[in-house]
Amino acid sequence: MLVAIGVGLLSLILIYLEFFVPGAVLGILGGVGFCISILLFIWESGNAWLIATFIVFIMALLILTIKLALWKIKQKPAMFAKEEQSGYLASQYDKEMIGKEGEAATDLKPSGHIRIEGERYQAVSESRYIKKGESVKVVGGEGARLIVRKH
Repeated sequence: MLVAIGVGLLSLILIYLEFFVPGAVLGILGGVGFCISILLFIWESGNAWLIATFIVFIMALLILTIKLALWKIKQKPAMFAKEEQSGYLASQYDKEMIGKEGEAATDLKPSGHIRIEGERYQAVSESRYIKKGESVKVVGGEGARLIVRKH
């Protein structure tokens, strides 16, 4: 019976660690060990009440282990992020481009590329299809793309 209890406790530790270590190896080993501990206890013990008590107790410990791991994760959600990574923003369009004129380098149906002052930019048409070579004006932006309208 002590072997079954030891395997069960070791399995709970592995399951707990799975929440903090990348990959699924510890979780799989913990789950398999957890099942083996129950089977070992059933095999070693002939008493139905003792088996039922063990299963209820080990299941309660499993639930508490998972709740503890989730609580620890919530305490420090960005456990792998460094200070300098906080506040990271995705690519943004250059706000100085608003009002500038250029031409469609590709067809905008509704997205494509435009050329302003010799530079190529991603763009999306504000409302309609714009043919390659037509004159456009930048009216805004979204993410890294400029929003243009036919000029």
